[in-house]
Amino acid sequence: MASITDCVVEGLKYPFNDLKKVLCFGVLFTLTNLISFAISFKFLDILKAFSKLSDHGNNVVSIFQLPANDMYMMIALLIISLIIVLFINGYEWAIVKCSINKTENLPGFDNIREMFVNGVKYFIVTVVYNIIPLVLLGIGMRFINESFGLILVLISIVLFIIANFLLIMAINNMVAHDNFKKAFDFKEITGNISNLGWGKYVGILIFTFIVYFIIMIAIGLILSIITMFIMTGINDNFIVVSIILAVIEGLFISSYMGIFYNRVFGLIYRESIK
Repeated sequence: MASITDCVVEGLKYPFNDLKKVLCFGVLFTLTNLISFAISFKFLDILKAFSKLSDHGNNVVSIFQLPANDMYMMIALLIISLIIVLFINGYEWAIVKCSINKTENLPGFDNIREMFVNGVKYFIVTVVYNIIPLVLLGIGMRFINESFGLILVLISIVLFIIANFLLIMAINNMVAHDNFKKAFDFKEITGNISNLGWGKYVGILIFTFIVYFIIMIAIGLILSIITMFIMTGINDNFIVVSIILAVIEGLFISSYMGIFYNRVFGLIYRESIK
């Protein structure tokens, strides 16, 4: 049986098996980054319009008074962004599948329909597992100045940790059986964790997240240096710098890290069924 470090090391090496596919995957992240950038600007435009209407004596501003074009554009961008996220989730499904099957090659992009359908399943399972903690967090933040609100926030954090602790094995179980219902078969999910060993399961997850954060901190420092060089070369043009960083982050960083941790999670499941 592989050790805790074996799964993580394998996850770190796996993306280098096919850098072209890593970059293709990165295109999806780049698109979401650029769309998020555009949404931020549209949101600022809407806030400015909202502020102008308020300044003209409108105490209650209706959403229908805001610029229709900006609202429609923002909604369209959000929908497009969600669709791209579903494709990202679909490819992550494929990575988990390859990892469970111990396939060394990265999955391809030849079956777009299957990728989208699997992405929808992946996304729904993630939302379902996190919906209760998110609702409690929202209520808690609403009453954060009261002890009741603070307690709800703390409970939501604990539930969020537990939910995502189970979510990883739930997604693995769903992908392995290619069955949406298997993501909610808690007896089988906890049984797989027991087969691996609860201590080892927790150890792999903690070690994976530690490695993840160390890499992200290192990348953050490198990007800061790159940003300083770019800023001096283009006369502090914030928009251009943001676009360049969004492309770099999407193509190389998010794609690599997404493949890394989904590879590790798939290998965890493989170890649990030996």
